[in-house]
Amino acid sequence: MRDADFILNWTENLKAEIKTLSFNVDDIRIDYFGFTYDVANSYYRGFILLEFSDFINKGQITFSKEIYDYKIHIDRITETVNHPILTASCFNSLNRNFLIDAWSIFELCVTSITEAIVNEEERNKLLMHLYNDIIKKIKKIEMSPDEYIEIQKLTKKDHLTHVPITRKTDFLFRKVNGYSRNEKQDKEFLIFMGKFRNTLHTNFIYYGKNYEYKFGNATFVFNNEKIVKWNDPFSPSPKLFFYLIGNLKDIWKELIKTIKHDELIQYPDNEQE
Repeated sequence: MRDADFILNWTENLKAEIKTLSFNVDDIRIDYFGFTYDVANSYYRGFILLEFSDFINKGQITFSKEIYDYKIHIDRITETVNHPILTASCFNSLNRNFLIDAWSIFELCVTSITEAIVNEEERNKLLMHLYNDIIKKIKKIEMSPDEYIEIQKLTKKDHLTHVPITRKTDFLFRKVNGYSRNEKQDKEFLIFMGKFRNTLHTNFIYYGKNYEYKFGNATFVFNNEKIVKWNDPFSPSPKLFFYLIGNLKDIWKELIKTIKHDELIQYPDNEQE
């Protein structure tokens, strides 16, 4: 199957999957799938533009003289497929944006569902996770009540969005009932995805303890102060990134299926278009 067909089928299958979900159409638990469809479809449009550029260069797509004023722009687009560096840059941009957007959607939805189901005691525990960790480390040190209060002021988070994603997903996993997937493997996958996504802030250079993760036949190697390296069994196809995001989607689906909450969970700000 051609990669264009694969991506199109991936998006179409996601649309069909959305129709099978029983949540209210305004619920963020179903919004997640729509948002993921949107970023995947954006990838599709960029990928198709690259393929069409090749067709233009080969004379398989031509333009009428009425749009010759656009020739300079057409030439700029079509030169991409003639230079390996430009082609690689285009694919890297598509993959990077796909990963960033898909993970950001997941984070937003995880925060929203956590906010909806958490009680006050659980919320405070999440917001004070850093304070609690610090107090455990310094419990043998004598401090005044005022000093404890000052540490709390400095470390307590204002909102769940500032709590690390793994703490919120761990909280959600404690709420599941009848989770049919492998929880341990899914938690490990989420840790990997968080690390991988964070390296995009530093152009794929990783800072932290050396780490390795295997996803199917792909192995990702994270070495401190080095660029993340991985073998891609599908290269030059973009399938690996779609399988990664597909697995993230399946984890989300299992979480929302196995966490009982009958009330509507709305998007944080419905005025946003």
